[in-house]
Amino acid sequence: MTQVIGEILARRPDFKIIARTAAPPAVFQPLAASMIEPSEIDCGMVEADPLTIDAERTLTKLLDFMKRREAIASTEVDFVRTARPELIISDIPFLAGDVSERTGVRCIGISNFSWDWIYDELFVDNPVYRPISAQIRDAYLKFDHLLELPFGKIGPKLPIQQVPLIAPQRRREKNEILSRLGISSDDNRPRVLFGTRGGVSPQVLRAASEELPDMLLIFPHALPADMPRNTIGVELSPSLDFSDLLAISDVVVSKLGYGIVSECVASKVRLVYPRRTGFAEDRITESQMQAYVPIQEIPRENYLAGRWAHSIREVLAKPMPTAVIEANGAQVCAEHIIRFSQ
Repeated sequence: MTQVIGEILARRPDFKIIARTAAPPAVFQPLAASMIEPSEIDCGMVEADPLTIDAERTLTKLLDFMKRREAIASTEVDFVRTARPELIISDIPFLAGDVSERTGVRCIGISNFSWDWIYDELFVDNPVYRPISAQIRDAYLKFDHLLELPFGKIGPKLPIQQVPLIAPQRRREKNEILSRLGISSDDNRPRVLFGTRGGVSPQVLRAASEELPDMLLIFPHALPADMPRNTIGVELSPSLDFSDLLAISDVVVSKLGYGIVSECVASKVRLVYPRRTGFAEDRITESQMQAYVPIQEIPRENYLAGRWAHSIREVLAKPMPTAVIEANGAQVCAEHIIRFSQ
């Protein structure tokens, strides 16, 4: 949503946008902190680790959320009545539908999934969950319509408009990025970017680097001083961000998160990924993504041990598909929202 908000403000700087979210403000950088306000409107999931959903704790959290549904919605209704917005945009809390109905402010969803589909995959056989699934779908049906992104699934039968992929637009040329990183443009080593936040120790990163002496491994954070010479640690900043690192890479090693997938597809960068447990969207991403870029699963035990070489060499050997996908979804969504709000 950060990119969509940025595109809206680029076109209509007079618009006032407030993000009500449970996510930390850092997720919305470079948006001003004054635009971000805390809210409990989304339940989400509970992760046991970066690769595993804790289904039991997620269901417990969801049951508690539904018990507090009225109180949470009332807080958001009070906010909307005070702020008096022209439009509610949801990415993709279902309670936004309740708030829309009670305030009369129209609501648009933007997502590649709906929570009923995600939860159904985990809890479909649990009788405690079944009535909750229906309540979630009913809340979504209160949306005016939804802008559907690629690589996912929307459960409720509400009006849908398909939109292109949302991916960052390149701001810097590759030679400029290489220069800032101190990498010669004549350095022909394959460049491998590690794209997962947390969950992997420096020892694992060291083992992966030692397995790939003929490649350059790039990490989006500082590294210990004793790392192999074929590594670069980069402190990210507005002048050199993650998208810059991805743009000059040949392979990314990461989870199948939507942001990473979008950037890899848009930039034609190969992806090596460990399989996650409990993430329903990964199944669709796997099947659809490879039409645009080569992907290669790495066994979880190899990923966690730093034995990356075989999977990386396998994905590098795969031919790059010629098919491309539109990646101007942020611009398309922004223009749609501006038109709809007038």
